[in-house]
Amino acid sequence: MMENNKIFKYNRYLSPLDVWAISFGCTIGWGAFIMPGSTFLPAAGPLGTLIGIAVSAAVMLIIGANVAFLMRRNPGTGGIYSYTKEALGRKNAFVCAWFLTLSYLAVLLVNAISLFTVIRTVFGGVLQTSFRSYTIAGNVISLGEVGASMIALACVGLLFINAKPLLQHLQTILALLLLAGVLVVAVFCVPHLGSFSGFIAEGGSFGIQGNSQFHAVLSIVMLTPLIFFGFESASLETVHFKFKVKRSRWIIVLSLLLSGLVYMALTLISVSTTPDGYASWQAYIADLGQLSGLPSIPTFFAAKTIMGDTGLYVIAFAALAAILTGMIAAYRATTRMLATMGENEILSGDFQKTNHSIMIIMVIAILISILGKDLIDCFLDLAALGAVVVFFYTSVSAWRLARKSSSRLAAVSGALGTIASVIFAAVTVSSKLTAVEIKSNKVLLMLALWCLIGFVFYLVTVVRRRSARPVEAES
Repeated sequence: MMENNKIFKYNRYLSPLDVWAISFGCTIGWGAFIMPGSTFLPAAGPLGTLIGIAVSAAVMLIIGANVAFLMRRNPGTGGIYSYTKEALGRKNAFVCAWFLTLSYLAVLLVNAISLFTVIRTVFGGVLQTSFRSYTIAGNVISLGEVGASMIALACVGLLFINAKPLLQHLQTILALLLLAGVLVVAVFCVPHLGSFSGFIAEGGSFGIQGNSQFHAVLSIVMLTPLIFFGFESASLETVHFKFKVKRSRWIIVLSLLLSGLVYMALTLISVSTTPDGYASWQAYIADLGQLSGLPSIPTFFAAKTIMGDTGLYVIAFAALAAILTGMIAAYRATTRMLATMGENEILSGDFQKTNHSIMIIMVIAILISILGKDLIDCFLDLAALGAVVVFFYTSVSAWRLARKSSSRLAAVSGALGTIASVIFAAVTVSSKLTAVEIKSNKVLLMLALWCLIGFVFYLVTVVRRRSARPVEAES
């Protein structure tokens, strides 16, 4: 608990609204706009998706309570890494931090690379036809679209180095505009669903894959780590709160509830209208893979069809805001994690310098973005796998520390979160348990490589340090 005595040296500049923007902005990214058509509706339909997201939000409120408990108990630097270190020791803390870093890097890359899709949807193939293209593994990649992602990554990184206060204000404004944009489009589009009772009664209201109602809802619930990951990034900022840390509980609750509301709203927007030639949303969604341009993204198509160009610009700006808030929050969180590992001598001490970490992250992200948008699904799956590990360690740490401090309610919450995380892990490493699979050979190969790199870092850095100095007591 020594960190509690250090926190007064830090600049306290984050208001409750700023902290909410960090949490909400890291949770809602490009996936919220694309997944209703690509994942949710085929597996569970609108009704199954709404129920599944409601259940997912309830589960996340439990894990959120665990995060809030740990933030109140130890409001220092390091976030979940520090909590895990206190509860379970250095080795487990390293594993947690390594997977957390992987997940935040994946969030950064997914959002940056997704700029391809937004630009192509709103402006057509202007960047494809105006610039040269190249091919990697059979995938044609436009240099213009890659350049847009590189510029975004570089701009956000450089703003972190040169104008961090401005970037924080920008993130808060963008998070508010993101929420407002989605709600405005929903207000115009949802009434076009017609009679809600008739909407529910339509065949396929639980998906188009022939799943049972339970299986359909379960498929969405098992995506919880993927669709809600990022809210916990606020735990890395407690030393900068200019309010009492105990208020963070309600900030987390608000972030999770509004995130769930955004997912639900975008799902309903997606089925509020269909292109000509499709008699129902089921037929439209079933044929989505054969479509291109605006009709290939139901959220954008519905906004344009019902609200005209204004609707397209509003939904596109909301998506752009989601991408930018996700990038800003992921940059911030990854930098914090690298700094923490630098402080604990897992990485070079240079990583404690914010500018050094940001430059390393920026270069890595720009180099990976060259591979194009076909890696988006891989990075989404990596984020989901990392989130499962992080939520598990968070809940176990909360359970263990709550028992030590005789906090019965927190201990129950920690136990429930642990059980939920184990279930998520079991489904993630298994196949065919739900209608949605979130792993592939590419993902498993990338995960294995990340684990190998982590093992090398641990072996070379931590073991060498322990052999050179007296053995530290494991907390």
